[in-house]
Amino acid sequence: MLVERALVGLYLAGCITIGIIASRRALSSRDEYWVAGRRVGTVVNAMALMASLASGGSIIGVMGLAYAQGIPATLALFTGSVVGFSIAAFLVAGQLRRFGKYTITDFLTFRYPHKIVAYLVPIFIVVAFLIYIVAQLKAAGITAVVLLGIPYETALVLACVVFIAYVSIGGMTAITWTDVVQGSLMLVIVVGAAVFVMLREGSPATLLVQATSSYPELGQVTQHPVSMYLGNFIIWATAIPVIPHIVMRVLSAKDPVAAKLSLNIAMLAFGVLILTAVFTLVPLGKTMFPGLTDPDQVFLNIMAEQFPPVVRGAAVAAVLAAVMSTTDALLLACSSAIAHDILGGVVGRLSSRGQSAVRIGSAWGIGIVAMFLALSPPELITEFYTAGVGLLSASLFVPTVFGLWWSKANLTGGIAALVVGAAIYVVVLLGVVPIGYAPIVIALPASAIAMMVGGILGAAETEAMLHRVGALHGGE
Repeated sequence: MLVERALVGLYLAGCITIGIIASRRALSSRDEYWVAGRRVGTVVNAMALMASLASGGSIIGVMGLAYAQGIPATLALFTGSVVGFSIAAFLVAGQLRRFGKYTITDFLTFRYPHKIVAYLVPIFIVVAFLIYIVAQLKAAGITAVVLLGIPYETALVLACVVFIAYVSIGGMTAITWTDVVQGSLMLVIVVGAAVFVMLREGSPATLLVQATSSYPELGQVTQHPVSMYLGNFIIWATAIPVIPHIVMRVLSAKDPVAAKLSLNIAMLAFGVLILTAVFTLVPLGKTMFPGLTDPDQVFLNIMAEQFPPVVRGAAVAAVLAAVMSTTDALLLACSSAIAHDILGGVVGRLSSRGQSAVRIGSAWGIGIVAMFLALSPPELITEFYTAGVGLLSASLFVPTVFGLWWSKANLTGGIAALVVGAAIYVVVLLGVVPIGYAPIVIALPASAIAMMVGGILGAAETEAMLHRVGALHGGE
């Protein structure tokens, strides 16, 4: 395994180097640290967006989900993400870029200026993203175990130290360039592996027929309630427009047009990645390894069985790239929730060096907590982090979209939508009230109803606020 470990070592060293180079700019100002100076071009931002969403869950978890619960369940989740990119491009990207701040919390506290919003939104972000990060770290750990022969705990610590280091000192600039490298590596490895498999085993249709003949549940829709498919779709369709690490990428675009276009290009690249994996590698994995106790290992077993050491090493780097390209963005979003959103008033009174120390300390604090939580990881990581993301969809989507597009949206409605959406989602998710439906199917409509009731019964929004919101549309 010397070749594989050497390739992974080079990859990790490259990430650290990019972080050190980026730190020269990133630590000089808030704009540079949080949004890369707002000068990221369309193609670069598109690749970074794709990489930010195409996580370890996309390579490890999505294939594991398809293996365990069938391709239809995975496609429901995936198509939701694709629709989410379109919703983000048409409903929020241009407006949020014109807003010109740093985080989704900045917009929501501008639109609904109240302490409840100022504190609840970043708390929801930190809770949801800790779940998301833990799921990604599991992907890194099991990859190292299967393909490198490194103990899970050792791999976990190594991966954490590297990505926390380059995020904490390099900020969004480092994340942007590492994400471009990581996204490219993911596409090359997954698509390349799929092409190799097709040349040896046959077309995706052939592989799918072979797999479903022996394991019909792989292609069956009826093995799960319709509510589950609908829930997976809705969560990701409504998450992409408001999920903080995607919003921060939008805010880093050089202009509103670049923000919109980069989302659409990212959607296409993400589609190629997921469809290639689901329709080629998953059927092969189901046929070759029918009894996996941990479905998340299906891709890793294919790479270990079918490819030589150099390719296996590149595959490990690709999975780490998938993990890091999302985890670094999640970590920056969590760090911004603490250092900028919650402690912003205090941090703003510190010296430039003091502000940098708080930003770096927040990143290390969140990263270390996530690392310890990941020592006892869950199964089916895609399901796990989708549940966390659902909290953000349930609480943030309605206040954001209504706040941009509905003139009657007001403080009462915004707070009601935020609180009701989150509360109902958590209650249903934890089974406190056994309803039998996916939590988001109940929580999102409830949030919208709360917004409309609050908008009608609460005090009308001021003309000044409506004028400021109207200016964000820029003639659209």
